[in-house]
Amino acid sequence: MQTIEERFAPIQAGLPDLWRRIQDPKVPRLVIAVPSLSLDLEGLPLPGGLLHFEERMLYLFHLLGQPASRLWFYSSHLIPEEEIAYYLHFLRHVPFSHGRNRLRLQPLLDRENLPLTEKMLRRPALLERLRRQIQQSPNAYLTVYRSTELEMRLAVELGVPILGTDPRHQKLSAKARARKLFESLGLAVPPGRVNLHNLDDLAAALVSMQESGAITVDQPKVVVKQNDGVSGLGNRNLGLMPFWNLLVSEHMLPDEKHARLGQALRRHWGDLEGKAFWPLFEVTVMGVHQELLDKQGRYRGALFPAPDPLASATVARARKVGEELARQGVQGRVEVDFLVTRDEVYALDVNFRKSNSTTSLRTLNLLAGGAYNEQENRYVDGSGKEKFVYSSDWLEVGEQAYSLHDVIDLATEEGLNYSTASHTGVVFHMLGGVSSTRRLGVTCVGEDMEEAHHLYAESERALGVRLEAVPASANY
Repeated sequence: MQTIEERFAPIQAGLPDLWRRIQDPKVPRLVIAVPSLSLDLEGLPLPGGLLHFEERMLYLFHLLGQPASRLWFYSSHLIPEEEIAYYLHFLRHVPFSHGRNRLRLQPLLDRENLPLTEKMLRRPALLERLRRQIQQSPNAYLTVYRSTELEMRLAVELGVPILGTDPRHQKLSAKARARKLFESLGLAVPPGRVNLHNLDDLAAALVSMQESGAITVDQPKVVVKQNDGVSGLGNRNLGLMPFWNLLVSEHMLPDEKHARLGQALRRHWGDLEGKAFWPLFEVTVMGVHQELLDKQGRYRGALFPAPDPLASATVARARKVGEELARQGVQGRVEVDFLVTRDEVYALDVNFRKSNSTTSLRTLNLLAGGAYNEQENRYVDGSGKEKFVYSSDWLEVGEQAYSLHDVIDLATEEGLNYSTASHTGVVFHMLGGVSSTRRLGVTCVGEDMEEAHHLYAESERALGVRLEAVPASANY
């Protein structure tokens, strides 16, 4: 009997030919969007309204700008029709009604805290209906937030490839494996330890790092990263001063020190058994996007393009990683994260998924067309004008913005909405959850970063929000 990997291999092998065919916008295609947050959610400090993160992939509506494309968008919850109309309004070159007729929304009406893909796999009748439609649809494929074994199983059930990285390569993107890859390429990595599975392992690593001089009284903190996390949800800051006397004590044998420190960590954090951790000093991530993080190291937004000093320091290194992954057979979207200090550029993570900053970039594709120029570190829209983005996933709204309608009304009254004439303005996302989560995302597009940041500030003022995150070294 064939394994799931053996059944998947010939299906995914057809991806290069499919990709070449659909470069012609007149070629029909069926895009099956499954924005599933497929990762181990156990033990993660989940924010409220996590299901509404699925709405971040509504930027895929730009595919409806090609008259031969159809999009089936699956979600755990019902996305309001007003939100759908809001995004379809930004379509270029096709009438609203034409785009809407080629869009099919597929809510499962299931708010259980499970990955969307797993929910679909539990519904054999749904899969059978979808298979029948695929048989009548040339050039069908899956597009997903993250390619894992769940998405591989779904692809096999449907008999279509995944337009993205092969789930069989997912192990290369785990924090520990990525660190090993960076070291093999001669890239600097932050001081740290990997392959830690519990708090006793973490205690031993902290003692080792203090003895080696990587942890000092002037830098008494680390960031503990879950090996397989997303949006910083698996990160925890750990200040070491409460444990400092124990950590530097010379009056205990190593085993006793490890045991006592492990007990102290349990009292501080509770039990975190069964996870893999990677401690490091800082959690500010720099790349072509400059990411904005809050004090807990969670993603809150991004600047695009990143200021030139950051882009020039990282692009060549990212390309080196990409070339090595391609040599190992990896295809699809890959994100490489870096930490840039005054003295060094550290490689941090490799992510095989649609990253957090994907939303702002793909939203810009939907709005203005165009492309990013790697050599010049510029995004030029379809009319030849340069564009800049200040985006956030975490605008906390005030009392005057209790609903999707309130947000759109306020943005209209304040003149913030994106204009298809100037190709500047603000686009909101995760609108469907604003009533329950009291927050939403924004993509602010300007003709320079100063204008993009001003649009964000005006959105914050109009909607009554407070944002904790600020860029470490943004240049406006």
